[in-house]
Amino acid sequence: MRLQSSSSPSRTAISCPKCGFEQEEGPECLRCRIVFSKFKPPIPAAEEPPIIGTKTATQPATTGFLSRIFRVLSWVSLTITVGTLLLILRQAPPLPIQTDPDAADRVAEKMAQLQRAVQTSQLHALTLNEAELNQWMRDNLAIAPTHQAQQARIPIPAGSEPNVQEVQSALKDVRMNLMGNQLRAYAVFILYGKEISLQLDGTITTEGGYIRLQPTGGKLGSLPIPSMTLNRVVHQLFDSPSNRDKFQLPSQIESIRIENNSLVISTR
Repeated sequence: MRLQSSSSPSRTAISCPKCGFEQEEGPECLRCRIVFSKFKPPIPAAEEPPIIGTKTATQPATTGFLSRIFRVLSWVSLTITVGTLLLILRQAPPLPIQTDPDAADRVAEKMAQLQRAVQTSQLHALTLNEAELNQWMRDNLAIAPTHQAQQARIPIPAGSEPNVQEVQSALKDVRMNLMGNQLRAYAVFILYGKEISLQLDGTITTEGGYIRLQPTGGKLGSLPIPSMTLNRVVHQLFDSPSNRDKFQLPSQIESIRIENNSLVISTR
């Protein structure tokens, strides 16, 4: 009879990876009979990406698209601004106006007749054609110096050299075209050291003793002025408190209008 040695080493306890049964170390599970060396645990199902991760993934693409849009818009805005400035700085060609070497003498005589009619309260109608109107403006408005008037081919009376105030004036040239019952006004003025041309088309009316301009078109340089903007600017010009009195007619003058290619001033 052999005695079992009490000094035999104890075997290590393990748990079955499939059923969890605890047993001494061995090649297989005593409960579910799986072979430990051949058992492969099941692969866990892939987890769906969280919603936050999706937003984070699409955000860089959206941000990049918007940044490109903003860059394109900035270049478009810059191009429009530069183009607008170039059109404004590009002067419209001067208006060809009628000239007459005898216009100055006729204007002086017609103005004298108007003055006598006003003093005697007689009805009178003063008529100025295009050449006479431009000559009257050249003689009475502080606009351009002599050499500019000569370039415009408008005669300058002797001894009428411009004074300092005329030379420093921002208004350099004014011309008027009379077309049927409408006029076209052309002016060149200095703005921040640059010559800018302004052209206005419209009709002249008299309302409540004030002269008014009803615009039909206009250009600032070579840039057409939208009709809404043009109407608002002209309205502010004639109705502002600082300018309104300047357009008030003398009480003896009934109306001023354009008629048959002439400027007509009627007395009461």
